Amino acid sequence: MARQWISEGRTGAGNGSQEHWHSRAPAPDAQEGGESAWEHWQEASRRLDLAFAPTEPSSIAPMSTGGDLGDLLPAGKPSHLLNAHTLMVVARRNNRVCPRPLQWAALYDLLGGDRQQDLPIPPVQPWLWSHLSGLQKRLRFREHVEWAERHGRLAEMAKFMGSLAEGDWVHMGDD
Repeated sequence: MARQWISEGRTGAGNGSQEHWHSRAPAPDAQEGGESAWEHWQEASRRLDLAFAPTEPSSIAPMSTGGDLGDLLPAGKPSHLLNAHTLMVVARRNNRVCPRPLQWAALYDLLGGDRQQDLPIPPVQPWLWSHLSGLQKRLRFREHVEWAERHGRLAEMAKFMGSLAEGDWVHMGDD
């Protein structure tokens, strides 16, 4: 009986219905003049934005604006706490990228860059500097920090970095 039903294309439970099994499901009729899905989305998005206040600085843990290692390595603490990671925490503070070209060149000279075969030249040449992103500059600076760590020169580098004013640093988004 079921086989006959399928071959005849009928549906129903033997009630004599002549509907085909492949007929489409009913769809709602489109109505004009109603709000569109985009308008609903915009309204929901607006309500969600109103639910959250703008981000404000924390009063519990204020951001440090100092450029030295004082809060990371208090005086009298062992120097073994000074490592490339700690120095990069200082270097990234306030969204810093790297020292400005003149300061970076001075650091390179301080580290004896001309006499060091494995110390990469900083990318301070104008033709190169303008083509590197902030992240690429930061990674190049990290190479110098890691070099200083491998060669026991982190203390010199930390002292130099601590002497830089905030304006001596390139920050993310600077040109």
